[in-house]
Amino acid sequence: MFHRRKTGAVGLLHSGRLASGLSRREVLAGGVGAGALLAFPIGSPGSGSTAATGSAASSGSWYAFLYGTPESSPYPGGSFMAAQSPASASSSAHSPFQLASTLAATPVTSPDQATVALATVDTTAHGAKVTLTLIDQATAAVSKQGSLTLAGVPADASILATPVFAPGTTTVALVLAIMIPSTGGTLRKTDQSGKVTTATATTWKSHHELAYFDSSSGTFTGAFDLADEPSLALTTVAANGTDLFVWTTPKQQPTAYSKANPKPAPLSTVRAFPLGSGKPRFSVQSPAPWPGGEPVATLASGDIARLVYARNLQVCSAKTGDITSHTLAPLAVDRPKPSAVTMQARPDGTLFIAKPGIGTAVIVDPADSFRVKSQVKFSVPRAPGSAPWTKAVLSSSGDTLYVVGGASSGGVSAYDVSTGKLTASYAQGGRQYTGLSVLPDGNVLAVGPTHPRLAFFSPALSLLHTVDTSLQIAAVY
Repeated sequence: MFHRRKTGAVGLLHSGRLASGLSRREVLAGGVGAGALLAFPIGSPGSGSTAATGSAASSGSWYAFLYGTPESSPYPGGSFMAAQSPASASSSAHSPFQLASTLAATPVTSPDQATVALATVDTTAHGAKVTLTLIDQATAAVSKQGSLTLAGVPADASILATPVFAPGTTTVALVLAIMIPSTGGTLRKTDQSGKVTTATATTWKSHHELAYFDSSSGTFTGAFDLADEPSLALTTVAANGTDLFVWTTPKQQPTAYSKANPKPAPLSTVRAFPLGSGKPRFSVQSPAPWPGGEPVATLASGDIARLVYARNLQVCSAKTGDITSHTLAPLAVDRPKPSAVTMQARPDGTLFIAKPGIGTAVIVDPADSFRVKSQVKFSVPRAPGSAPWTKAVLSSSGDTLYVVGGASSGGVSAYDVSTGKLTASYAQGGRQYTGLSVLPDGNVLAVGPTHPRLAFFSPALSLLHTVDTSLQIAAVY
C-alpha cells in the first residue's frame, strides 16, 4: 500500500511478513528477502539544510538511498533507507526514514541515476503478483508503479524479480526466475554420535519469464515464458536501447552424468530479446563462468561488457552475440582475500573498474581496444570483499578517486585520477569504513560497520556530520 507521511514524503511500505528462516529466494538473492528502503534528502549545492527529520526534500534537493539488513531481522535481508547529506558542518543532520520493505531483489538504479526500481512479490488467489515501483531520486516519491499477476504460480514458489533499465527508453524490463518446489523421498543423516535423523527431500525446478514495464504509461507487456526449465535461477542481465540480454544456465541432470561417462558442465546461453518481446533475436553459448552477480555494463556501442574472474572482460556483440575476451593486466593479480569488484560505464564511454582486494582502480577505453587510460593504486581495505561493494568511487567529474582507508589507517582517501597521487585524506581515530558513495551534491557518504554508521564528508574530505541507523548497510544508491 501507499503511505503518505504527515511531513509530505511519500514511500512504499510493503506489507509482506518476515520469514523465520532463510528461504530459497533469500539465499539466491544474497539474503534480500525482507528489505526496507530508507531515504534521506540531499541539499542541492549552495542550498541550506532541508526541513525536519523525515520530511520531503526542499526544492532542488535529492535523496540518497540505503539498502541493507535491519538489526532486528532474524536473517540477512534487504532494507532500503535514505538520509540527508548536509550542505555544511553547521547544517542539520537528518535521520534516515523507511520507504519500502520485503523486496524481491536488490534495487536497481537507472543509467542516469535519477530513478531507483524496486520489485516486490505477493501471493494472491490468482497466482503471484509482481509489483514494480519506481522511486524518483529527486523527491523520494513514487513516480510510477505497476503490477503483473503470474497465473498458476503456486503459493510455495519463490520468485526473483530483477529490474533492468533500457537506456534512452521508457522501458524497464523484469527478468523473473520462478522456482517451484516438489517433495518426495526421504533424506537420512547420521551425526558423529551415530544418531540418525530423517527429513523429506525437496527439489526445485526453475524457469524464467520476461515482462516489460512502460514507465510512461505505467503498463506491463508480458509475461513471456522462456520455456527453459530446468535451469539455474541465477542470471546476468543487461539492456541497451533496443534489446534485453539475458544469460541463463541449464541445470545439470544427475542421470546424465557418471564417473564412467563424465561430461563437461553445461555452458550458459546468452539471448538478445528485442524490447517488448519474448522471442530472442539470437541465442548463443557463452563461455564460463556461469552467470550470477558478476559486474556488467552497456557500452556506448550497445555491446555488453561482462567482467569475469575479476580480471577479464567478455564483450558480447549486440548484433551477433559473438563474444570476445580482453584481459586487463593491472587486475590480473591474485590475492588470497576475496574482493568486491565493481564496474561502471561512464558518460564519456569509458569503463571504471575497481578491485579493492589488490588496491587497484582503472579506467579503460572500449573504443581503443580497452586500453588502460589511467590507473590508481591504493592501500587494500581491511575487508575488501565485504558489503557495501563500492569501496572505490569516482567523483562526478571523474577527476578524483575516493577510497576507503587501508587496514591499518582506516578513514577515507582521495586520489588524483590523472596522476595517481594522494590529494586528501581523513583518518582521525583510525575509524574503519566499509563502503563509499559520491552524492549528487558532491559530498561523500562513508558507511561504517559500527555506530554511528554514516559519515558525510565534503569533496575535500572534511567531516560534515555523522548520522546513525540500525540498518546494516549492503549498498548505497
